[in-house]
Amino acid sequence: MKLSTRTRVILMLICLVPSLLMSGFSYAEQEKSDAALEKKYAPILSDYEFDLTDMGGDVQILNFHITDGELWVDSGDGDPAICEPVEGAEFEFKAVSSDGQEFEIRFEKDDEGQYALCHINIVTMGMEISGTKIK
Repeated sequence: MKLSTRTRVILMLICLVPSLLMSGFSYAEQEKSDAALEKKYAPILSDYEFDLTDMGGDVQILNFHITDGELWVDSGDGDPAICEPVEGAEFEFKAVSSDGQEFEIRFEKDDEGQYALCHINIVTMGMEISGTKIK
């Protein structure tokens, strides 16, 4: 059975319109989710400087940001990791890099009562490093 051009266009629209509506809805929901997380994590979202020169390394900058409804940590190497919240602990997270490194991340307030300190336990290496928020 051969379909007319008009019938094919109508069938295509019947299939296409719901998917377009759903994708627009999910994008709007994602924006709301990101905005809610940005508000929740506002005190810790920033760049943090970790001076590893005492350990024979360099100064590293880690960026904590919200993307796609998740808190991410990014060292700028093109391989960011998702920070999963630790249940019952404010501003404590666990992350696993793509190469299997496990991290426990904890943010603390400074003497002025602002979240400005970040401690990272690199579980798989048995090492802890500390950084400060770049203001």
